[in-house]
Amino acid sequence: MINATPLVLGENNVWPYRVDGRGWVLVDAGLAYTDGTGTSWDAIVAQARAIGCEPSEVRAVIVTHEHIDHAGLAARWAAEGAAIIAMPEALPAIAAGGAILEPLRARRLEELRRHGAPLDDLDVLGAQRRAFALDWPGCPEDALVPAQDGDTFALDGGRVLHLIAAPGHTPGNLVAFIAEREGLPVGDLCSGDTLLPTTIPTPGLHFPGILDGDADAPRWPSLPPFLRSVERLSALGVRRILPGHGAIVDEPRRLLAQFTQHHARRAARVRQHLDAARDDAGVTAYEIARALFPRLPAARIGQAMTEAIGHLDILVEREEARQQRDGAGIVRTLLVR
Repeated sequence: MINATPLVLGENNVWPYRVDGRGWVLVDAGLAYTDGTGTSWDAIVAQARAIGCEPSEVRAVIVTHEHIDHAGLAARWAAEGAAIIAMPEALPAIAAGGAILEPLRARRLEELRRHGAPLDDLDVLGAQRRAFALDWPGCPEDALVPAQDGDTFALDGGRVLHLIAAPGHTPGNLVAFIAEREGLPVGDLCSGDTLLPTTIPTPGLHFPGILDGDADAPRWPSLPPFLRSVERLSALGVRRILPGHGAIVDEPRRLLAQFTQHHARRAARVRQHLDAARDDAGVTAYEIARALFPRLPAARIGQAMTEAIGHLDILVEREEARQQRDGAGIVRTLLVR
């Protein structure tokens, strides 16, 4: 089994691979920040040089998804001559960089309000800020290369890196599967935030139309495709999971089973709560989140609501539930009986 050593920035992993005779390819760009010890760029360059990789030798950076901590250094790698490769759905956000964050944040808060979050909780969520500032320069569009499901890169030692579209955590989410040799369906999975060793990743609230200037852009339902993506990955011969955060997972079957079991249990509890609503008023995602986690602080209610919204999306997609808005415009869900 080939050794896998990430370049580490804070809690983020960047996975480097030597391309067969032509430099290096990275899975994820890393996050951009300045702290008391210097910049993240200086830190990642030092780590790269320690394994024999000069920044100018990085031919391509594969961005697993359009979040600041995975794409923040994309523009810096592009300045060194690297192609920035991501799914087409992710490219507009990578090009926009940090300019998208405030409109997206405002739209997410509005969506939580529409799903029943009271103003007091929204005030707490709206006041949250990162402990340290991250930067996200927009990436030049001429450096961006759209990925396709099934794209491959020949790596040294006969290994082959396969790109796999895995929408869910974001619309433009992808993973990289590194087969030990061509034609052998066994290898490592660079999972980004699709699978993480110590937590079940949230599906998120996504509004692709924000980039077109639509402040009221409709939400993209993310949990249904997320579950389908993980089901697809479960069929691969994954020996190890190389996550975007945390330690290598040597027992991928256990982690995949935990993901599936978590959402099966959550789905059952959401449906149980809906089934208990015997009138025609329906219930909100906020009411479900509070029923599931009655002591959860307001600072974390957004995450709980996001998962509840995702499971309601699944029921609506299956035509097992329907949604309606009350007189205040709040979304309420009812089982189809």
